[in-house]
Amino acid sequence: MRFSRKAIVPLVAVVAIAGIALFGTRSTVTTGITPAVAQAPQFAPGTTMEKIAREGVLRVGTRFDHPGLSARNLRGEQEGYEIDLVRYIAGKLGVPADRIEWTEANSASREQLLQQDKVDVVVATLSINDKRRQVISFGGPYLDINNDLVTVKGNPKNITDPQTPNGVTVCSTLGGAVSASLRKNFPQTNLIEFDVSSKCIDALKNGSVDALATQGPIGAGYVSKDQKDIELINKPFAVESWGVGIAKGDVAFCEFLNSAITDYYSDGSAEEAWADSLGRYTKQQPVMPELQPCT
Repeated sequence: MRFSRKAIVPLVAVVAIAGIALFGTRSTVTTGITPAVAQAPQFAPGTTMEKIAREGVLRVGTRFDHPGLSARNLRGEQEGYEIDLVRYIAGKLGVPADRIEWTEANSASREQLLQQDKVDVVVATLSINDKRRQVISFGGPYLDINNDLVTVKGNPKNITDPQTPNGVTVCSTLGGAVSASLRKNFPQTNLIEFDVSSKCIDALKNGSVDALATQGPIGAGYVSKDQKDIELINKPFAVESWGVGIAKGDVAFCEFLNSAITDYYSDGSAEEAWADSLGRYTKQQPVMPELQPCT
């Protein structure tokens, strides 16, 4: 999916890696789409799909603090566009929504969860890049997005990019693709990092930082929750693609996921999920991205 360069995105500051909050928890389901659940699906023996279908549980690493994408609400339920995608994939595997195990995955822990076999998939705003491909593989992408900045309302410092004007302090997530992009393309950025985006939002609102550098849909969610205090400056500075993280070299699982993502868009589920989540915050519409080959 391509997210327009007018997408909303908040700036985030991050200083330390906090541990994984909740591990392997399940939740009831009262929000989002209700995908069909395959009855006794058949997969080749020894594949990841066969194992998940046989055990009847899908283990997922995701965010708990990204409104509209992947967040835990006050009822303890996971909700958002990414969460609906996970439920759709689970349904293809014959796993009902209440048999999904959710583990919090921050920017620095996502690859580790897969490498340590703590989860089957990571669906957590995980950008596809060559560095990550050295240790994990990807299905998808399922969304193309822009990086942008979020400031306090009115952008009083007239920030136009991560290092203009000189001396502004920008926050982003430790170990994330946005931080890496800032270091590469805006080396003079005064960067502060936290383990989760929500801490950057707090720092922005209390004046500890001047902007949050993040990805468009993430920003859209945060701004929608606090329009009186923060805003998106609508000056994208990078384009990335989010994929479903899986164990390195699992080509069969990648091909299954690519097929599921294709169906997610073609049967209208993506549009329905978008309308119930990010569609509340932005006028953008979901467009299926070009899938990358499985290797």
